[in-house]
Amino acid sequence: MARHPGRPWRSPPERVPDHVSEHYLTLSVGELITDVLDHYRINVWPKVQELIRLAATEASSDRLILEGSALWPEFAATLSLDGLAALWLTASEETFRQRIHRESLYHSKSGIERLMVDKFLDRTLAYNKEMIRVADRRGFLRIDVLQSGVAELADRCLTALDG
Repeated sequence: MARHPGRPWRSPPERVPDHVSEHYLTLSVGELITDVLDHYRINVWPKVQELIRLAATEASSDRLILEGSALWPEFAATLSLDGLAALWLTASEETFRQRIHRESLYHSKSGIERLMVDKFLDRTLAYNKEMIRVADRRGFLRIDVLQSGVAELADRCLTALDG
């Protein structure tokens, strides 16, 4: 539905676009969070909201499952539709750190490249912490992914939503 605002790493021989480098090297973590939430609110949420409304109101519509960090709890709280359920999958800071370091090939990066990945990680951790806080304040379901295989996680999600 929407492009990720940009990870500050690429697979060689590709380069990180200049605007992505500038983004991570010049903005604070708070500004990065504001920027990504603005992107989600302005560019992503209206499309997601329309998909949800269509799926909830069209008799011939199949069930719809949406995932992604753009599904911010405050946005979901604005929906009041019958048959709608939501839950947030969460992970520990260490899980994010390991994934981002692995996917970015962090240990092979130069100092400036590591700085961009560090900023991306810091934004991810701050975003995750705030998302958990907002989801909890709203009383939304959350399930930690760390201790689950895919089948077990799917069962845990379906059980939680069924309850």
